[in-house]
Amino acid sequence: MKTSSWEIIIAGFIFVGVAIYLIEQNSDAPVSNETAAADSIRINLNGNDIRVFELKSLQNLENLKNLENLENLKNLRNLENLKNLTNFLPAEVRTEFEAEIDEVMQEFEQESVNVVVNTEKGTVSVDKIVPASSGNWTAVSPGVFAYAKEFDATTLQETRLELPFGSIDVIGSSGPKAEFTVKASGQISTKADLQSKINTSTNITADRAFFKITPQTGQSKNLNIQLQATLSIPENIRVHMLTNAGHISSEDIHGEQNYKTLGGHITLKNISGKISAETGGGHISISDSEGHLVLNSKGGSIHTQNSTGRLIMKTAGGNLQAYDFGGSVDASTNGGNIELRFLKLDGNSSATTGAGTITLWTPKSENASFNLAGSSIEIDSELDFQGTTSSGSAQGTIGNGATSITAKTNYGKVILHAKN
Repeated sequence: MKTSSWEIIIAGFIFVGVAIYLIEQNSDAPVSNETAAADSIRINLNGNDIRVFELKSLQNLENLKNLENLENLKNLRNLENLKNLTNFLPAEVRTEFEAEIDEVMQEFEQESVNVVVNTEKGTVSVDKIVPASSGNWTAVSPGVFAYAKEFDATTLQETRLELPFGSIDVIGSSGPKAEFTVKASGQISTKADLQSKINTSTNITADRAFFKITPQTGQSKNLNIQLQATLSIPENIRVHMLTNAGHISSEDIHGEQNYKTLGGHITLKNISGKISAETGGGHISISDSEGHLVLNSKGGSIHTQNSTGRLIMKTAGGNLQAYDFGGSVDASTNGGNIELRFLKLDGNSSATTGAGTITLWTPKSENASFNLAGSSIEIDSELDFQGTTSSGSAQGTIGNGATSITAKTNYGKVILHAKN
């Protein structure tokens, strides 16, 4: 009953609040004999419409503009009269319903709302306001709570975020401000209920920002809660992100970076620097990036696109792909295929798989030496390959052989293509 009654209670709050305001504002106004139009009130919490209500008794919607003067829901303390509705409920649920009304009233006692009246459309939009710099949990819709913290990042050099579960999104910006937000949803009835399950800690100094969410002492690991965190920070700082179960994404960050999840995917775009990404059982994808890239998955595939630098890819049981890569690559998988498509060779590279096909693409104009081993070897005739080949190995060069490429598979083919 918790979740469904939440909407009912909020709807009741708005109806009773509107009624109270109309009565107070129009107690001395003359009574109109005009036929009332069917006006509608739209309740909107955090951008999501909950219901559209028709109120056939509202004749002067213009008077509802007085609602815009409401600062917070404490002005609607008379809504406790909503308990009178319980007289129409069966006795077996009456006590629980009254208790839920008390909980919700306590929840919203300090919360802010924004009431927008549109007389042309005949609507009243009631929005929940979540202060960006509050640093407190706030209810934004039934069963959904948000925590927001905005801070100055002019001298910030490092930021860390640790979650016990849930997703993390990191967004780089050129501005001096930073903002940390996290949404919690699931089996949560009130803010007090949420805070009894998790603890939120922040430690912000001039050069360092640390955020951490942990289960409260005595709580089980399965809290039936989902967390979704977003961190917007200046692009040129050190980043350390950890979630024990969830996805991580990061974009437009250009400093030392460390991403780790014990069970989710990692997606990185337009980043640079010294980068480490590790997942216990998901895929890793990186694109439009450069630097020293160390990517490690214990059970998923790794894919890179249009990137440059020094790339190290390792997975226990997935495929490895580096498309349109410029630089050097070390790729290793216990049981999967490897495909490396070089735009430019810069440094020595290697590819090793326990069981799978290794496919290499190199420009015809490059200078490289090759040491290839597998069940069979195929070399593109467009390459000016000079050396020795057999059914299971090949050693030779193209050009002056300045860089070295080694490829070995225990059970599978090695294919060397010319990239035009």
